[in-house]
Amino acid sequence: MRLVDQFDPILMKKCELFNFDEPVVDPYELSDELQKIRAEGGGIGLAAPQVGINTQVLVIGMGDFKTEGASDYNQVFFNPTILSMGDEKTYMEEGCLSFPGLFVKVKRPTDIVMEWWTEEDTRCEEEFKGMTSRILQHEVDHLNGVTFLKRAERYHLQQAQKQLKMLKRLRKRQNNTTISA
Repeated sequence: MRLVDQFDPILMKKCELFNFDEPVVDPYELSDELQKIRAEGGGIGLAAPQVGINTQVLVIGMGDFKTEGASDYNQVFFNPTILSMGDEKTYMEEGCLSFPGLFVKVKRPTDIVMEWWTEEDTRCEEEFKGMTSRILQHEVDHLNGVTFLKRAERYHLQQAQKQLKMLKRLRKRQNNTTISA
C-alpha cells in the first residue's frame, strides 16, 4: 500500500462498506498498514481510499499532536457514520497526506456523534469533540469522496494555494543556492 496522489479518481468517489464476511483485506492487517502509512507520513488521520482501497475504513493517531479534546489515539473505524453534528462551528487549518504541503482553513462543527465498527465487527457509538471530531470529519469525508478542498471557502483555498506556491519557490531557491555553493 502507498499513498495515492491528489488526482487519483478514488479520492472523488464514495467508498463501499467494509464487508466483514468477505473483507478486501484482513481487518487487523488493514488497520496496522493504515496506521503505519499514517505515521510514516506524519499524519494524524488516514482513510483507506488514500492508499487506493475502495472501502470505508479510517484510522487516527495523534502522537505529538495530542491536544485537549483529542482523547482517542491509534484507533481504527470501520464503516463510520456521523449521526449528528453540534451547532457550534470553528475554523481551523487542515492539511492532508494526499495534498502534501497544502494547509487550508476549513469551518467544521466542533463536536459530532459517530457510530462505527471495530476490527471484531462490534458496533460502537461515541461523541467526539475538538481535534478528534475534526480529524474524524475530514477522514469520513474521504470515505464519501469529498476532499477538504470542497469544504474550504474559495478565499481560504486561494490563500492556501498562494502560500504553497510561495513555499515551493522558496525551497527551489534554497536548493539552487545550496547546489551552487
